[in-house]
Amino acid sequence: MRRKLIIASAVSFLLIMNQNLLTKKEVYASSNEEANLNNTTTSLQEETEVKEIFNRLYDEGYSLGEKDGYEEKKNKSLSSSTFTDKTSKESQWLMLGYTIGYENGVKRKQEKIKLQQEQESSAGEQEGYQQGLDDYKHATVAYNPPQTPAKSKDWNKRFSLGYTKAIEIMDLSVKAKKDAHIQGLEGEALNMPDLYSANEITRKAYEEGFQSGQQEQIEKLKKEYKQEGYKHGYALNALSVPSGLSSEVATAFELGYSKGEKQRHQDVRQEGFNAAFTYTTYHSPSAYQTNTRLLETYKEGFQSNKVANQLRKEAYEEGWKLGDTMTIPAKYRHTKPAVAMYTHYYELGQKKQRQTAFEIFVGLLVLISGVGAYTVFGRKRNKKEAFDLEERAEGLGVK
Repeated sequence: MRRKLIIASAVSFLLIMNQNLLTKKEVYASSNEEANLNNTTTSLQEETEVKEIFNRLYDEGYSLGEKDGYEEKKNKSLSSSTFTDKTSKESQWLMLGYTIGYENGVKRKQEKIKLQQEQESSAGEQEGYQQGLDDYKHATVAYNPPQTPAKSKDWNKRFSLGYTKAIEIMDLSVKAKKDAHIQGLEGEALNMPDLYSANEITRKAYEEGFQSGQQEQIEKLKKEYKQEGYKHGYALNALSVPSGLSSEVATAFELGYSKGEKQRHQDVRQEGFNAAFTYTTYHSPSAYQTNTRLLETYKEGFQSNKVANQLRKEAYEEGWKLGDTMTIPAKYRHTKPAVAMYTHYYELGQKKQRQTAFEIFVGLLVLISGVGAYTVFGRKRNKKEAFDLEERAEGLGVK
């Protein structure tokens, strides 16, 4: 126990001594730092003032130098008065700014000139390109691109470049349109080569060519299937649109079918109409006995002919008249059954007219013969009577 107390006392003594030592060191350190801080503050103030002077003189020199550099007139803004109130060091700082400013001014001027030249050249190329497009469209392409004396050499050079480029692009667009048209005709999907997709004009030409080729192919198919549909419709087959057709082509097939079906009924109706010129009474044709629709159409056509009987009468009367020539009405001159009927009845009229004339002629002959015979007989009888009278007179002694 006693031992523990001795050890505790010793530790406490050491701690107290150490604390005292630390306190003395802190006091000493604080004194030195304060002195150093004062010295540092003075130095920083001086350094700040120097930097401010440097920056001011550098900026002043830079501004003067940049202005002279942009105008490409070195030392124009400098004079002896510029350095009068300045130390050698300050003059060096001003000249440093001037030198760097001058170089930047020269560079800025060169960049501006370069930009202007590029803009002018670009404008020349664009104008040449547009002129080339216009000349190509109006078929007035110049063998040598036109030059403009009022413009710079670079402008005219780039104008020629743009003009030539436009002609090449337009030539390529023509080829693109042809190639795409062939691709469209083959019914393939659009597959534009990189050669044509790189430029808007050639890309548009390729798309137009492909669309025209596709449309031409569609129109060709529409025509083919419309004719095919017409055949099926005219034959009165059951409507059956072929599979795998596009909506446009399928519609064309259906239109053709409808037109063919309609035309078949029109032809059969006309056939019935024409039959009325040949037959005076209706009779059903054997070809349509199994098709009630066509048979009905044929009958409608026959019954609709209201002119056949009148034409028969007119033809007969025209043939009967003396001195008349056959004149078929213009409306029926290209209808063979009507022409045949008219000719037949005209000839019947002529035959009747000839027969009547012959009968009249024979009657006249009979009449004339009778009159002649009567006259001759009368004369003979008169002569005989006169002779007998004369003989009787002689017998009576009459002289």
